[in-house]
Amino acid sequence: MKRILLVGALLLGAAGTAQSAPATQDYQFPFSDPFKATVFGTPADFKAELPDDINRKEFTIDILPQQETPEVFWFHEGFEYSVVYQEKPAPLVFSIAGTGGKYNGGKMIALEKAFFKAGYNVISITSPTHANFIVTASDDKMPGYLAKDAEEIYKVMQKTLAHAQDKLGDKLQVTDYYLTGYSLGGAHSAFVSKLDEEQKVFDFKKVLLVNPPVSLYNSVTILDGYVEAVGQDGLRNTVNSIFERVGDNISHATRVELTPEFLYQMFIEAKVNDHEYSQLIGLAFRLSSTDMIFAIDVMRNLGAVTYKNHHISKFESTSHSFIRGSSIGFLTYFERGMVPFYQEQDASVTRAEMIKRLSLVDLEEYLKTSSKIGMVTNADDIILAGPDLKFLQDTFGDRGWVYPNGGHCGNMDEKVWVDDMLAFFASSK
Repeated sequence: MKRILLVGALLLGAAGTAQSAPATQDYQFPFSDPFKATVFGTPADFKAELPDDINRKEFTIDILPQQETPEVFWFHEGFEYSVVYQEKPAPLVFSIAGTGGKYNGGKMIALEKAFFKAGYNVISITSPTHANFIVTASDDKMPGYLAKDAEEIYKVMQKTLAHAQDKLGDKLQVTDYYLTGYSLGGAHSAFVSKLDEEQKVFDFKKVLLVNPPVSLYNSVTILDGYVEAVGQDGLRNTVNSIFERVGDNISHATRVELTPEFLYQMFIEAKVNDHEYSQLIGLAFRLSSTDMIFAIDVMRNLGAVTYKNHHISKFESTSHSFIRGSSIGFLTYFERGMVPFYQEQDASVTRAEMIKRLSLVDLEEYLKTSSKIGMVTNADDIILAGPDLKFLQDTFGDRGWVYPNGGHCGNMDEKVWVDDMLAFFASSK
């Protein structure tokens, strides 16, 4: 581990001005392989001590009352979110999920527990790329354009806050506002912060971008590439092979608890290699994009993966549509969906300009000069392309820190990581 930290420190020192993690000497995340880190996250022995029971409620709000929701989305009765409350005056953190992530995902729950323990209220927001957001809260139903996503998230923040205060009364008393998000939610946080500078609804005290993509286009090219490199048949064969090997090991186990630690051991015994791990990560991303594309297609009646002008009933099978959708990566969605859609609104917008707008480069000057915005990432984050890490280091300087290992968001509940995150927010209290 010391050798890994030393190599990481040397790499970071050579790459730019961002600091290493404030307590790097105590950082003990065990996976040096970024794919394993991304897939398995933090093992139990390395996790921060977080409370099991917190004051938490889940609510549903009707954000678009004038909209008629298609019958196929009968289970989306409204926009779903969660609120964690202190029952006394306290600051509130808005937390935004990553690509395809929901308000109640594992990383979001871990953040809620950490913030609650530190004395914060929390409202957790589902990603604009998740079907629940697309169906119940989005006006354009065309997620991915970061500035537009930010406008919709900002609207959702205001409505969920008012709704939560109405439901909880004095149990939710807010003194100040903070903002964070992981992965795509980290990039969204930057754009929401910039929007708030103009509209001043929250006046965020601190904003932390967690493992953000620098360029959404570059990052999805990497993730889509894990699938495209082997094709649908190759991916299917890999997944079948992995789970046959894992299944053999599970069948010989005397006691099975499907914990991350157990699955990790099973994958190691099954001799899953880095190439196969990368395909599993690509598969997870592709499933998220398929769900997104299906929701967009139905809501906009595009006829890309469903039949145009066809009413999909509550009980109708949609498996054929998902199979078609699974062949469409995010890059295809960008080229055939987003670019034409926004060029119809502004013919002067080029493809290159669209790629820039889907990146933190579009906010470079703001991010360089805004003292309240911080950034945390990992030197081995798999979604960062060649120059991306240096961009983050040069842009955030001493407001950013980089851990030597952790993959993409794999270390978000590691002990030192949680302490450092909370210290960043506490510095403005």
